[in-house]
Amino acid sequence: MNQIDATLWSRSLRALFGEGMFAAVGARRRDDWRLDALDVMQLRMDDPRGWSKVAAAPGGSDYGTGPDGPFSAVTPGDFSTAFPVSRRGAEQILVTLQGDWFQTEDIPDFDAREAELTSDARTILERFGEDALFFTNAATARENPHADMFRREGAYEGFTSRVMDCGVIAVSATEVGIFWGFTID
Repeated sequence: MNQIDATLWSRSLRALFGEGMFAAVGARRRDDWRLDALDVMQLRMDDPRGWSKVAAAPGGSDYGTGPDGPFSAVTPGDFSTAFPVSRRGAEQILVTLQGDWFQTEDIPDFDAREAELTSDARTILERFGEDALFFTNAATARENPHADMFRREGAYEGFTSRVMDCGVIAVSATEVGIFWGFTID
């Protein structure tokens, strides 16, 4: 694994996450990572390294922490629909968030861009180290955490109040990252 810094992180984050998306990291402070993930989702903590985040609602405004935030109604019990996924699968899901319906066929010029997008996803997840765990709400991972997430069914366990959402939760011994995309309601 490569050592990444704030500049490389920011470049990869900008390449993969834009309007209508969410990418933020917080400190892992509790044994139950779900509580820390919830704090990150609801923007109740800052990035422990001071690195950039993306919390851009459709139209360019910031996702707030109030009732309009995409994760405002999420509770620790909702994490039962977050299924373990391999690192490769987590990278692939980060890439598929580029498509309107989180599928590769909805990503403009995917065949030409696949290697670059995958490299950016790998960079983002490298931050969490080799021992990190990854979770997703993509239903394919429920049955097979090692499935090819580029070729998965388009079924998701709703994690937010949005019509459709998909994402990855990255958990290390010291940090929790939330990387999520939403369809426009």
